[in-house]
Amino acid sequence: MRAVTEETKLVAPWTTLLFLIHPIQTETVTYISGRASGLMAFWYLLALFLYIKASEDTSGHVIRRRYRSGALLCFILSVASKEPAVTFPLALLLWDVVVRRLRGARLREAIIAEHTPFWLAVLAAGVLAWQHPRYADLAQFSLNIRPLWENALSELHAVSYALLLFICPWKQNFDHDLPLLHTLIEWPLPLDLLVWCGLTVAAFISIRRLPLLSFGIGWFVLQILPTTVLPRNDLLSERNLYLASLGILLAAVVLGSYLTHRIAQVLERPSWFGISVGAVELAMVVALCVSTMHRNALYHNPVLLWSDSVAKSPRKARPHNNLGYALSRRGEWDPAIEEFRIAVRLDPAYELAQQNLRDAYLRQVGRQ
Repeated sequence: MRAVTEETKLVAPWTTLLFLIHPIQTETVTYISGRASGLMAFWYLLALFLYIKASEDTSGHVIRRRYRSGALLCFILSVASKEPAVTFPLALLLWDVVVRRLRGARLREAIIAEHTPFWLAVLAAGVLAWQHPRYADLAQFSLNIRPLWENALSELHAVSYALLLFICPWKQNFDHDLPLLHTLIEWPLPLDLLVWCGLTVAAFISIRRLPLLSFGIGWFVLQILPTTVLPRNDLLSERNLYLASLGILLAAVVLGSYLTHRIAQVLERPSWFGISVGAVELAMVVALCVSTMHRNALYHNPVLLWSDSVAKSPRKARPHNNLGYALSRRGEWDPAIEEFRIAVRLDPAYELAQQNLRDAYLRQVGRQ
């Protein structure tokens, strides 16, 4: 493949390894409500693989048609697993423009002959969703959460914060407490804009020399869009980063491989540099594995999970309420009541916390 050069020949195994061991994946893999994201990603990536096989196959028209039919079927299963999979036709366009480097007539031919079935599937999914009353109700509920402009600004910061989680996984949190932003001049939006401007420039500069780096950045943006455009109660849920993470990990591995190869070329004793790089890579793999094990361990104990969230989101009512509920399930009523009180104090309109506090108090009084 033309996207793979001497500097990037180890990109595939390293990207796969980081995707498997990075703790950012724990919410999707371990938390049962995140399973839909994992299932969607499986069919999505299989559809992309079959599409690439069809575009590279030279054995005959029949084989290519089978690959494309398989890709279409996998795409339909992906959309059936979770709606954000509708970005797949745009992912094909990104692949064909950035990696296959199709231009002009060849690109138009690919769009018409190869992409059209996927767009028709998206259209059919849209029609079915439009006719289903549940989706209309969800859309109306979403639009009433916050204005679209404020949501866009708040999500810009949330996605920028998500990038930080890849570098600092110890900041992972089951219930993030991120600010609602209203104007472009609110901090840290200027810093967020600077980060994204830098990524955009890097993507365009690298498109000829390191197309996989540009593809990775584009992939991350594309996969994160469906969960950021429409307002949601939670600005950031780590399970929504599962498929998107593949892009940012790919970009990081491509850049690291390229820089390592270049530095080794100019050094007089590259063997020592290679040993040092190997040691750093081993340390990184061990650290990520340990972090993932630690993160997974929290899911075995609700009290530990919500205690972690309370420590990282102390001013958010929901983690306190959920920690109180977890404590009450263990019969620890005094600390549970205290957590419910904190939740009500932080959010006086939080009816569930009020009810939990009342029930816990009555239960405690009845036991005395």
